[in-house]
Amino acid sequence: MPKLRPLCCAVVMSAVAAGGTALAAPAPVTAKPAAKPATTPAAHHPRFLPTVGNLAAFRNGDSPLTPPPAPCVLPKVPLPSVQDPVFGLGTPSSLGPCPQLPQFPATGVPTMGNMAYWGGRVQVHPKVYLVFFGWGRPGAFQADCGAPVRLVEGRTVATLRCDPDGAGKRMADFVSQLGGTAWAGVQSQYYQVVNGVKTYISNDRNQLGGIWTDDANKTSAKISYRDMAVEAERAAAHFKVADKDLINSNFVIVQPQNFSDPKAKSQGYCAFHDLIRPDVSPADYKGLKPGVPYTNMPYVLANGTGCGQNLVNAGSAGRLDGFTVALGHEIEETVTDPAAGDVIGSTPIGGWYDPLDANENGDKCSYVGVNPLTGSGSLPVPGRGANIVGSRGGSFAVQSLWSNNAAGGAGYCAGAGTDLPF
Repeated sequence: MPKLRPLCCAVVMSAVAAGGTALAAPAPVTAKPAAKPATTPAAHHPRFLPTVGNLAAFRNGDSPLTPPPAPCVLPKVPLPSVQDPVFGLGTPSSLGPCPQLPQFPATGVPTMGNMAYWGGRVQVHPKVYLVFFGWGRPGAFQADCGAPVRLVEGRTVATLRCDPDGAGKRMADFVSQLGGTAWAGVQSQYYQVVNGVKTYISNDRNQLGGIWTDDANKTSAKISYRDMAVEAERAAAHFKVADKDLINSNFVIVQPQNFSDPKAKSQGYCAFHDLIRPDVSPADYKGLKPGVPYTNMPYVLANGTGCGQNLVNAGSAGRLDGFTVALGHEIEETVTDPAAGDVIGSTPIGGWYDPLDANENGDKCSYVGVNPLTGSGSLPVPGRGANIVGSRGGSFAVQSLWSNNAAGGAGYCAGAGTDLPF
């Protein structure tokens, strides 16, 4: 599985720790010469959205989901020290040691501090491809499927054989309408620098790349990270996405109730986004096509209020809030950091995230307004989750997103209509 490393307890890393060099006792005279030290492994970790109940363990480093600390880098001056074999970019050099803090996803109030640019790619023209993996296979849901659901999303038309809760339609409607909104527009302040050219993210109106209802390929209640990555690779071929366009793509592997990621519930997370990199995570991705961004989207009703149920809307109106909250979180983090903060040796290849605790734009604003006692959104805090109006008039629950430009450049959560008044 992708490397799940507990966060180091030290606040300031030593130069030895930063370089990954271990100290050993002197060898006996008769011993063979010591082998050369192994190359520092790539720091890799999917970007998880923890459940509300797992936030304390996550931020304390007691959860296996806690990511490694942000690399010690001053990301202002790109230094072409490493040529990334996937995206072909020179990226900044590590300048550690430096202070690092545990990742502290927001809850109640935002996690303050602006994000930095780490020299990697962003999604300038993002496209989201929804893959409903196994929704029509026998045993996919506990409830009766009812009648098939026809999805008409602009020019994209598909049919779900099973959607008893309406979650599939809600997610398809959301993705087809998020483009052009002020919420998605928060990303337009962020950019990439490729060969000296700075390009900002576009808030294109049509960001739905396509819908695939894949009931042909088998899945199960034991679906693994590799299974999802393989399905993402199939999706790239199914949608005929050219290699040059992969960086702007996000293949969302949407799972039905009974074939949903079992680790999501057992380990306490709602979703994650990642990049297929066999050189970074060979245990899961060996032999797969490199450079394919994907999102693991479990059936979050299994986690109840822990994944955003009733985050914005009360009662039955908010039962599906978590699907758009969690999916939106991962989509927008993929837009600004498709490499999911990957580090090759000591060199980051990611896009935008916090230099102290590795928080991405969704992490810094997740669960703002949530009452820690109830797990629901009931605190009138600026930057809290809210309903946004989509490009065709739909109403969707979302969390806000971190904006470096907000609060006069100090940064704050924005985009959901609950922004600071200045």
